[in-house]
Amino acid sequence: MGLANCPECGKLYVENAARVCPECYRKQEDDAEKVVEYLRDVDKATLEEIHEATGVKHKIILRLLRSGRIMGSTISYPCETCGTLIEEGRLCTQCSRNILDQIKMDEIHAEHERNELDISKKIRSRMYGKALDDK
Repeated sequence: MGLANCPECGKLYVENAARVCPECYRKQEDDAEKVVEYLRDVDKATLEEIHEATGVKHKIILRLLRSGRIMGSTISYPCETCGTLIEEGRLCTQCSRNILDQIKMDEIHAEHERNELDISKKIRSRMYGKALDDK
């Protein structure tokens, strides 16, 4: 174990599994408790509503969601690409579709280029083959 600077407050600390200094870790645990306590009373909330009610930073609420520490409530948060409110994953359906369409188009273009290259090789080999036959 080595020393590192805390990404939250910048203080020097002995590296640990939490990857933050003990003081910031305690604050994160307090924040997590605030969020869980708030969500016990509310069935459905947006990231912004949770932030306003608890004062907990957006990134900490998202970290709690992604780590699975907040369950049982429906929480809406923005898509990482377009900002549309979603309730699971990192991207909305439309952005996911756009990425998949882009991947498919890239695959089609790559296949097309491979085909053109194969045709070009065949044409060149025929041209050189013909030239060699004439001699």
